[in-house]
Amino acid sequence: MKIRVLPILNAIGCLVLTGVVTSQWFKERDTDQKLLEVRNSLTAAMGFSAAETKRAAALERDIAVLKESIEATQNSAEEAARAAAEKATQASGLETEIAAAREQLTTWEAALAERDAKLRSLNAELTATRQRLDAAITSLKAAGSR
Repeated sequence: MKIRVLPILNAIGCLVLTGVVTSQWFKERDTDQKLLEVRNSLTAAMGFSAAETKRAAALERDIAVLKESIEATQNSAEEAARAAAEKATQASGLETEIAAAREQLTTWEAALAERDAKLRSLNAELTATRQRLDAAITSLKAAGSR
């Protein structure tokens, strides 16, 4: 009787092992799919982060140019004020130019404030992107350690 039972037990054991191997294979496929999704997410986040970094650098360059323009405008306004003090006879014409320079200065300051606000919002977006990137890396490491 033992001789007849042994092949049946062997067949049952093979079926159980086949089931375990198949189960592990399906789990591995699911894990690989999740890992692929996390890698794709990480790649997209890195691309977005790089684009935002380039955009922030461009905005910083624009701000530097605006600051130089404001300084130049301020210098020209100061020079115009000195010229107006020296030439009292032409005061009305110079006062008009000074007013125009001050209006231009106000316009540039408003533009600079607007650029600063945009830069702050982009910096906040970049920080959020970095946080998503860190979360994706953490998720990728967690998926890799499984």
